[in-house]
Amino acid sequence: MLLAHAFFLLQTVGGSAARSAGSAHPGLADSAILMRHAGSGVPPVIVAVRVSHPPALDGRLDDPAWAAAAPVGGFREGDPHEGALAPESTSVRIVYDDEALYIGARLYDAEPAKITRRLARRDDDPQGDDILWVDLDSYHDHRTAYEFGVNPAGTVRDDFCSNDSGFCDFSWDAVWQVKTGIDSLGWVVEMRIPFSQLRFPPGRVQVWGVNFFRNVARRNAWSMWAFRPKVETGYASRFGHLVGLRDIPAPRRLELVPYSLGQAGYDSPAPANPFDRGHAYSGTLGLDLKYGVTSNLTLGAAVNPDFGQVESDPAFVNLTAFEQFLPERRPLFVEGANVFSFGGTGPFISFGYGPRYFYSRRIGRGPTLAPDAPSGGFLDQPSTTSILGAAKLTGRTPGGWWVGVLDAVTGREQARLADASGRVWRQDVQPLTNAFVARLAHQTDGRTEVGLFLTAADRRIGSAALDSLRSAGYVGGAEFFHRWANNAYSAFGSIGISYVRGDTLAMRLTEEQSNHYYQRPDASYLQYDPRRTSLTGASADVALSKEAGRFNWSVALSSSTPGFEVNDLGFQVRADRVTEDWLLQYRWTQPGRVFRSASIATDPDWRGYNFGGDLFYHTSDVILAGQLLNWWSGRLALVRQWQTIDDRLTRGGPRALGPAGEVVNLSLASDVRPRLSGTLGVNYYRDVSASWSLAVSPLLSFRPSSAILFSLGPSYTVGWSAAQYVVTHTDSTATATAGHRYVFGELAQRQLNTTFRLNVTLSPLLSVQLYAQPFTFSGRYRNFKELAAPRTFDFRVYGRDPASSISQAGGVYTVHPTGSASDTLRFPNPDFRIRSWRSNAVLRWEYRPGSALFLVWTQSRLVTLADPSLDLAHYLGREVFLDPPTNVFIVKLSYWLSR
Repeated sequence: MLLAHAFFLLQTVGGSAARSAGSAHPGLADSAILMRHAGSGVPPVIVAVRVSHPPALDGRLDDPAWAAAAPVGGFREGDPHEGALAPESTSVRIVYDDEALYIGARLYDAEPAKITRRLARRDDDPQGDDILWVDLDSYHDHRTAYEFGVNPAGTVRDDFCSNDSGFCDFSWDAVWQVKTGIDSLGWVVEMRIPFSQLRFPPGRVQVWGVNFFRNVARRNAWSMWAFRPKVETGYASRFGHLVGLRDIPAPRRLELVPYSLGQAGYDSPAPANPFDRGHAYSGTLGLDLKYGVTSNLTLGAAVNPDFGQVESDPAFVNLTAFEQFLPERRPLFVEGANVFSFGGTGPFISFGYGPRYFYSRRIGRGPTLAPDAPSGGFLDQPSTTSILGAAKLTGRTPGGWWVGVLDAVTGREQARLADASGRVWRQDVQPLTNAFVARLAHQTDGRTEVGLFLTAADRRIGSAALDSLRSAGYVGGAEFFHRWANNAYSAFGSIGISYVRGDTLAMRLTEEQSNHYYQRPDASYLQYDPRRTSLTGASADVALSKEAGRFNWSVALSSSTPGFEVNDLGFQVRADRVTEDWLLQYRWTQPGRVFRSASIATDPDWRGYNFGGDLFYHTSDVILAGQLLNWWSGRLALVRQWQTIDDRLTRGGPRALGPAGEVVNLSLASDVRPRLSGTLGVNYYRDVSASWSLAVSPLLSFRPSSAILFSLGPSYTVGWSAAQYVVTHTDSTATATAGHRYVFGELAQRQLNTTFRLNVTLSPLLSVQLYAQPFTFSGRYRNFKELAAPRTFDFRVYGRDPASSISQAGGVYTVHPTGSASDTLRFPNPDFRIRSWRSNAVLRWEYRPGSALFLVWTQSRLVTLADPSLDLAHYLGREVFLDPPTNVFIVKLSYWLSR
């Protein structure tokens, strides 16, 4: 129902279809359109020719159809000699019929034996490959592009680029064909791209943006047909033009991908667990659908979507009060995610505290509520929330409005509980929920954009067990973007308004969450109300930047009121903020005696205030980056953190001081072309309280053959914190801290994490991927203490302060803060150690275009140990394989149908 209303609205907003050109001569009609879009530059032009018999794809370019089209060439280098004609010439020609566009390219090379031809799974990172990219701005909006790439071995990559940038969404997968061949002259590419896989405006005459990019791996040289200097900005806006496309029939665009799945799981259950017999078997059916509503609007839907073949999230330990952000990996939500991006402050400044208006992992995540298992009993908690169905409408209306509408329904989930007597019952942990996201954006010549955004989460709270959840959350916003002076300058701006509602319990918990902390005793500007049933707030961003040229600058301001809340369908770590920053940068883009390119940037004064006027964030930094002549690169960031007021340290209590400190961040990367390559990251932090941390993260990649890639990425972190939060204790005698004692401990922590990957590609359509991540983390606390006074970083250490005492027995600490037996607080020993193992193996076979078979095995192991010491022998030895495993085997078969 929501989709129907949204579509009606879009058709109304979009207006009438554009009038088609009536000229009988394609050149005159095309030239008229080109004059309207060429702007101040003179883009190159390639003419597509209609053919009655399309070329057969065999990687040879000897089909008579290719002779009908004139080739284009003249590629110019971006590297290593910017602007020079590429010594390896390239010629491209385009023909088409009623069904598809055909691209034929001859890539000349004087040393064909040295052409790099690595096999890899679809969309794997193309660094270090010879490759040809074809980019099509079929909307001709100077902002978006469909990108198709292939290397000499036939490994394909496709993606969708938006916002006139080269940062593209590789989750977009089209169904298209390509053949390559290598001969004495170099190599050849023949592509067939069905019109059904593209989106374009209606009209008899089509003019599209187009560009071609080529990389020659052995020279690390990349060149392009429509040249763009490095100091200029823009991507699709710098393309050439594809003309000659006329009378393309409306493509038949109904795609169905039904799938079937069988799953078997095995684990080691606790004795007498009524919910786990050590094995479980299941089977399911599902369907993905895509339907072309018009030539430029697509409706996608999924019924009972499955993500069994998706790689699991990495293990981590979160000791903060803030939620951990995790990247989206599920294809249903990754594909086209750029359509739902909203807000921001441009390419140079990104505020870490700013909201992400849509965070797709909210849909189908694990249940929000997690009841405790009964004493001596068992709990069966769902790990995810079932997505009953989802639908997505994306594209562009004839009136020039970009459209993105997503609606998903997730099911009611219940946990099963059993007590020691064997009594079994169910408890609601997640209600039936509807999630709705919509974005409209209107663009003008790729330089100006205005947009609207809306999210709505509605939950059916049907039992008292769910009263702690909000019943609804709505966020609406508007944004603008404008560039001028040949894209040299840009302005961004957005505003968002939120409204959430629920039971008084749900709203009280909302006020007390770490992104709000309304209950802070010394925040008189906040109105904490435990009887509240709704909460509203607002957020705004604005930025002005100079993006082109060697010298760049940007100024930005971002703010969220204390009541702004987007976490129903977005991601936000804090409201109550006003942050500002300004940046200066200078770039060297031409090779010198040492560096091939380099830059220096500084944020001299980055500040953040809460609405009470407290400075909670203040840094200054200098960032140096460069690439050497041997193609090695590095980046060094030096950050000064100034003393601040920390309104989050006590987790809802009074303010404290944030100690001043320094951060040094170093990253190095080798040339990616050799068989062995790698990167190194080092991050060091220290502050005046003597807290410190050191993280070292090397990554080695080894390619013993063109079909095998092995990578090893260990990461080691060690550190010591002067004040890690432990617990809050209510005590009326603690008058200095508003009737509560805020207990901290000195924490020594270590973490060792290693990621192994092995990719074996037997052909561009058949691959095996292996992934394993052993992980361990240990934390040991000592010198427990309490905050002595607000707005300080002073503490009373229990046992050292003569008026206090502390003891431990049976894993529980007992503290007498004032020495009196009547004044007692207790808390369990917080020392801990975690050891885990996560791995999976995926065989993927695309047995026909768009259809795939997956064979998947996943294994996970997790134990929590009392000993917080970090023993590498336990981590790397056989003990990790003695931990009880959970194994899951999946067979998934999908079949692509199109008409």
